[in-house]
Amino acid sequence: MFFFRILFRNSRTLRVIRENRLILLVFTAFSLLFALYMVFFEELSVLDTYYFLITTATTVGFGDISPQSSAGKVLVTLYMVIGITLIGFFLGKITDFMVNISSRRKKGLVKMKGKVDLIIAGYPGDDKVGGVVSELRNDVRHGATKIVCVNRLLSERPDWMVDLAVDFVHGVASDSKVLEAAGIANADTALILANDPASVESDDLATSICAVIKQINPKVRTIIEKVRHDETIFQIANADTVVEIAPPSVLAQEVLDPGAIELQNAIFSTMTRGTQFNCTYHGSGTSWAELATALLQRDTIPEGFRNPGESTFNLLPQRSDQIQHGAMIKYRGTDLIQFLD
Repeated sequence: MFFFRILFRNSRTLRVIRENRLILLVFTAFSLLFALYMVFFEELSVLDTYYFLITTATTVGFGDISPQSSAGKVLVTLYMVIGITLIGFFLGKITDFMVNISSRRKKGLVKMKGKVDLIIAGYPGDDKVGGVVSELRNDVRHGATKIVCVNRLLSERPDWMVDLAVDFVHGVASDSKVLEAAGIANADTALILANDPASVESDDLATSICAVIKQINPKVRTIIEKVRHDETIFQIANADTVVEIAPPSVLAQEVLDPGAIELQNAIFSTMTRGTQFNCTYHGSGTSWAELATALLQRDTIPEGFRNPGESTFNLLPQRSDQIQHGAMIKYRGTDLIQFLD
């Protein structure tokens, strides 16, 4: 009884049930009266009666159970007409309700519930935003996380968002109500992209989004893609991480590993102590373990290698990987090494 009371109380929150409560009550009452007749006068079991009502109301009608008395046959014809009409009408309402929810979800008008791992605001294009999400989905840490895109440039959720399980909220991302609908109160990270990488006005929108996010939920980690060189406006907005216009792979890496862009800039900058170098291996062949040890003895950090004929660098070598003559070696250090043997 307690279960049904809870179920009924929760069901009243659904508009479709609340608006069609009379139809449900009439159908339920008529079904109950007919069930009582089948049990007491047709002498069917409760289970057989339930089975008969369901197969009749859903128009399946196997015919293996049927009333034997004349009165029962009259009543069952009334039940068929009234019951099937009412349940058909109600199921139609349910279908319309579900279609409406699907349409609202596609148009970005549904409020997000539960924890949100990443909110992406700003929309420079399908390739940029889709590329960021694809990079994230390739990583086991974000393979099934909840990602929500917020912007007013799209009128409905594109196919790539459906394919990559990305939710969509339509509206101006600097509007507090839009951000609340996107689940900012329960979000971990917000990536704010520049709508137009060639326009400094994109920074004005990005910083306003960041400021509103920080006002609603100061715990959200914000990453802003910037156009202008001056960072004062981003400091005022209290942004956690500010990056230059970057490709999707770099932005995704910053989402996954805070500080990744800072480290990347330090590695490639000539202003920091230690930068990335290449050198050529002139020996007859060795293992990565032996080569890495030789590099460490020169106060450098080995990063990877590319053997002759290979198109990509192996940036996560195994100890036993073999280095061939003429291989290009990547390392980080302060001095340039011409070659290794």
